[in-house]
Amino acid sequence: MKTKSLIIIIGAMLIAAMSCGERKTAPEGSEQKVWTYSMNQICKEWDGQWQGITVASDGCCYFGSSTHAKSRGAGFHKFDPKTYEVTVLSDDMTEVCGELDLPGHPQQGKIHSDIQEHNGWLYFCTHLSNYWKEGIENYPGAHIIGYEMATGKFRDYGIPMPGYSIYAAIGVDPKYNKIYAFMTPFKAEDKENGGCYLYSIDIESGEMQNLGMVVKGKGCAFYFYIDDNGNVWFTLKKRGYAKYENDHGNLYVYRPETGKIETYYDVLPMGQLIDGTRTTEKQDTQRSWTWLTHIEGRKKCLFIMGPFGGGDERAWIFDPTKNIESGEAFEPISSFGPSYFQTALAGDRLYFVQYENLEDERNLKAENARELTPADSNYVDYKMHLRSVSLKEGDDHNVITDHGPLVDKDGRKATMVYALAADENGLVYVYGSWTVKHPREASLQYQYRAYPNGDMYKLAPRGEFFAVVNTNLD
Repeated sequence: MKTKSLIIIIGAMLIAAMSCGERKTAPEGSEQKVWTYSMNQICKEWDGQWQGITVASDGCCYFGSSTHAKSRGAGFHKFDPKTYEVTVLSDDMTEVCGELDLPGHPQQGKIHSDIQEHNGWLYFCTHLSNYWKEGIENYPGAHIIGYEMATGKFRDYGIPMPGYSIYAAIGVDPKYNKIYAFMTPFKAEDKENGGCYLYSIDIESGEMQNLGMVVKGKGCAFYFYIDDNGNVWFTLKKRGYAKYENDHGNLYVYRPETGKIETYYDVLPMGQLIDGTRTTEKQDTQRSWTWLTHIEGRKKCLFIMGPFGGGDERAWIFDPTKNIESGEAFEPISSFGPSYFQTALAGDRLYFVQYENLEDERNLKAENARELTPADSNYVDYKMHLRSVSLKEGDDHNVITDHGPLVDKDGRKATMVYALAADENGLVYVYGSWTVKHPREASLQYQYRAYPNGDMYKLAPRGEFFAVVNTNLD
C-alpha cells in the first residue's frame, strides 16, 4: 500500500518564548532568497510539472508533481510558509482514483490543470502521461478531483468521458456551483471519430453533463475564464495540433442561459513583441490564451498569449461586457516580454520567469535545454530570472523589476519552470527542473519513445525541485 500522507519538515524552527504574545520566528531556511527542496527524494519518477499550482485562502501553496513513468502517478502537496513544512497529501493520484490494480498499469501521471478554490475545497483534474501506444490504449480517462483543505479529504468525481483526458482547462463557477472541464481525445479512434467536448459537473450532486463538441479531432484549451454571470470563455491551443477549421484567433463561450457554445471568429489581438514590432503571420494564426487569472470579482480576466499562443509579449485585460468584434473588449496594460505557464498574479504585482536573453525565451527551448549538460556540444548556459511588473494604478506597468537569477545557495540553477504561484507577502513559489549536486537528486525518466527497443529508464541530468523565492530579500 502506498503512503497516502507523508510529512517532511524542512529547515530548523526557532521557537520564541511562550507567552500570551506567542509567536514563531521564521524558519532558518526562509532567510534564503532562493530556497529549494528536492522532490525526487520523495519519488524518483517525478520529472516535471505544468500548471497545477496555487496559493489558497489558508496562505499555503498547493501544487502537483507529474511524471511520464509507467508505474507511478502524480503527487499532490502542500507547503506552509509559516513553518516551511512540505506535506505530501498524495504520493500517487492513481491510488486516489482507485486505479492501482487496473490491467495494463495505466497511470494518472499528471496534474496538468489550474487548481481552483471554492468554499474550502480545491478542484483540479488528472491527465494522461503515458504517451506510448500501450499507455494510451489502457488509459481509463481523466478524473475530476476535489480536496477539502480543513479535513484533508479527497473527493473523486470520476471520469467524465472514458478514455479521454482533460487537457487541460478546468474551472469552477461559484454562481451555479459547477465545475467545467475540457475533454481531449488521445486514442486513435476517438481522434478520428470524435473530438473535444465541454463538460460540466455539479459540485454538490456530482452529476455530469456533456455540453457538446467544441472541435473535431484532438485539441487543447489551457484555461477557462468563468465570468460573474457564469459564462465559460476559452481559446484553443493550435501549435502541434490540427489546424482547426476557421480558427485564427477565435474566442469561444458557453452560456448556461442558452446551453450553447458560441464562437467569436478572429477576435483575439494580433501579436506584438516587447519593442512594439509585430509577430510573424504564422504566429498570428496561433493566437490563444497561454495563461490567465480572474480579476475584479470575475467581472474581467487578465491573460497573456505567449509562446505556443501567438508569441504576443503583453498582458491584457478582457472585459466581456464590451464589444468583442471591434476589439474594445481587449485592453493591453503591460508589455513585459515572453511568458507562458510560468506567470502568477499576487495583489497588484505580476510575476514571471524568463531566460536572461529574451530571444532564447521566444524560442521556447526550456524542455529541450533542461536535458543538456556542459558535455553536450549544443549546451547553452541559459540563465532563468524571476521578474515582475507592478499593475498598481498610477505605476508604469512596463517597468520590469528583475529579482535575479533562480540560483540557490548551493549553486543549483533552474532550467525549466512551468508552474508558478505567489502570495501578497512577497513569496514566489516555483516548481521546475533544476541542476543537481548529486545523482540522488536527479529524476528517473521513463523513455517511452525508446521503449521497447531501448532502456526503459534513464537518470536525467536534472531534478525536480520546489522552490521559494523571497523577493523581500532583493
